[in-house]
Amino acid sequence: MSKRFVTILIIVFILFSFTGCWSRREIEKLAMATMIGTDKVTIDGQEKWMVSATFIKPRDLASQGPLGGNGSGSDKPTVLVSSIGATAWEAGRNLTARLSRREYISHANIFVIGERLARDGVDQIIDVILRSKDIRLNTWVLVAKGQALDILEIEPELEELLSQEVMGIVQNQPVASEAFTIDIKRFANQLITPGQDAVASCIEVFERKEGGQSQPGNSSANNSGQKAVRLVGTAVFRKGKLAGWLNNEETKGYLYGIGRARQGIISLSVHELDKKDVAFAMTRASSKIVPKVEGDEISFIIDIKAEGDLQQHDDTRPIARPDVIKAVEQKAAHEIKALVENALNKAQNEFEADIFGFGNRLHKRYPQFWKQIQQDWREIYPDIKVTVNVEAKVRRTGMITDTPAVN
Repeated sequence: MSKRFVTILIIVFILFSFTGCWSRREIEKLAMATMIGTDKVTIDGQEKWMVSATFIKPRDLASQGPLGGNGSGSDKPTVLVSSIGATAWEAGRNLTARLSRREYISHANIFVIGERLARDGVDQIIDVILRSKDIRLNTWVLVAKGQALDILEIEPELEELLSQEVMGIVQNQPVASEAFTIDIKRFANQLITPGQDAVASCIEVFERKEGGQSQPGNSSANNSGQKAVRLVGTAVFRKGKLAGWLNNEETKGYLYGIGRARQGIISLSVHELDKKDVAFAMTRASSKIVPKVEGDEISFIIDIKAEGDLQQHDDTRPIARPDVIKAVEQKAAHEIKALVENALNKAQNEFEADIFGFGNRLHKRYPQFWKQIQQDWREIYPDIKVTVNVEAKVRRTGMITDTPAVN
């Protein structure tokens, strides 16, 4: 009995020796990062890594007024810090030379990759991210048009922190279905999946016009005037390197093709060919990509089903009659098919990037056949035949049927 008691005491003593706060990090000694950006730059003829991050200034954030204004009217709630290094990890560590507190990046929810770095290849930065115990895998990945540093320098318009504003923009994207959003975990999985090329959200700086936004394509980080950020289209990768961009309409087609379109508006010409007079508001969509192998011939079928409501009708002619509804459905199906085919054509012929994951689906459906052609898939992919079938249904016409004629 005494031996058992002594054994229990020893075990309890050992357990207590392993507890405590040896790894503690006091919050008042930490610099909390909200956004992280990585770029490649050339300094004195040598290529270097640049890591930028926005850190919260607790005192100034606490003094923000009820509408986001600062009591002093001067200081901002965050500070932007950048550092240079021969590697990404060294550049990140060199941030400490600018900080009076130890950097803490676990709360950063936005990770921005600069365009030059993306074109050179993201394999090294993804390696750094996945090895880090502090960066969360549900952090959103954005690819900047230009430098990531340019994005982090922008002042938020509605929120106190730029990270909050960008996070809200990312979360709102399903409403329009014109930008592709992805986190680190899914982005890394795309990069390593056989027969699949990666895509990511595209973010850009644009000049904010008085009374509204600038027109698409008028983005610039160098022009005078107030700047803002927006998500626009999709960054397309081939073998882990940025190959180009899909615009908003092409991104919408891509989302329909892979079954990621959630909402969004499709404008249709129903009564007149040269006038968009009906707005089809998509409420539900699904997609199925089916590979088919006959001998050495490879083809794919994309079957899409979409449902939506009549959101707007700019004409007094009947719209609620069954034959007109049928015409609307056919027009919507034709428009969705065109969007998907445009995105597919750009991915196949211009970028030669398998962003739809055809190779991955072929691998799952015909694993033995895939082993035979896997090494040659890059050469085969641009020439494969893809058939897009779309079925669209109008479910509701809203609170009225036909548009009332105004006398």
